Amino acid sequence: MNNGARIFSAEQVEEMRKNIDFSDIPEITDFSQGHLKNWKPCKKFISLRIDLDNLSWLKGSCEKGYQQRLNDVLRWARMNGCPIMSKQE
Repeated sequence: MNNGARIFSAEQVEEMRKNIDFSDIPEITDFSQGHLKNWKPCKKFISLRIDLDNLSWLKGSCEKGYQQRLNDVLRWARMNGCPIMSKQE
């Protein structure tokens, strides 16, 4: 797909970006309301071994969705300063 962007030099692109007026666009500081609702991070298929008690806890009362819950647990641990990671460094 050629959208014509390649015809500008890096200097021309930088100059155009300087001239964009963002004053009438409010800055988004709270993303909890789903402003990026359609954005999905890239995913990678992996295979791992997990203890059965942890798997049972993740699955809870339903089989469906446990992989997403595992991803959510890992994200929470990363965002909240997981103490296990600080021990290994």
